[in-house]
Amino acid sequence: MRSIVTTGAGDAGQTHTLDGEAVYKDHPITEALGALDTMRTQIALLRVQLLENRSEARQETEFLLYILHTCFLIGSSVADPHNRKPEWHPVRLQPVHLEKLEAEQARLEAALHLPRAFIVCAANPLAAQSDVAASATRAFERRLVALRMENPDLAGGLIGAYVNRLSDYFFILARSLEQGVHQALDYSRVHVPGEVSPP
Repeated sequence: MRSIVTTGAGDAGQTHTLDGEAVYKDHPITEALGALDTMRTQIALLRVQLLENRSEARQETEFLLYILHTCFLIGSSVADPHNRKPEWHPVRLQPVHLEKLEAEQARLEAALHLPRAFIVCAANPLAAQSDVAASATRAFERRLVALRMENPDLAGGLIGAYVNRLSDYFFILARSLEQGVHQALDYSRVHVPGEVSPP
């Protein structure tokens, strides 16, 4: 039976962008799409873990599903940075998507009382997975910046703003999932006797 997934077309290290252009798999477009895939799967894992462990976090799981849908809007623009196939973009990322993301972050942040110190690490597995999603988002952002160096008009910068805000959202979500228990930086844990203590 012929596979609907495996074609063998990429065996030589090339693939095709949305507009049909053949590029090597280390091209800025494919690097960005790969980082986007990593980000998306980490977000999906976080959502599944929330569904399994925090049934009361319905608003958060629904919002994560919304974010996963926006990943495909971003992906179609990244895969066609010159907009040669507008018919493949039935919905594009818009300012309203950024506004919705910022509003959800503000909702979570309003209920937080964070220590005035760096957070060393997550306090529980769900918060840790949200931190992983934040890290994956920042990795995708770096690949997106590299792609935009070659294509300055990519989505008019809106995608960059959305992704930048998205990493902030996952940091805030992680702290929210800690439910008031935060692992703040404590220099006394690494202070060497005889050294002047930091202020």
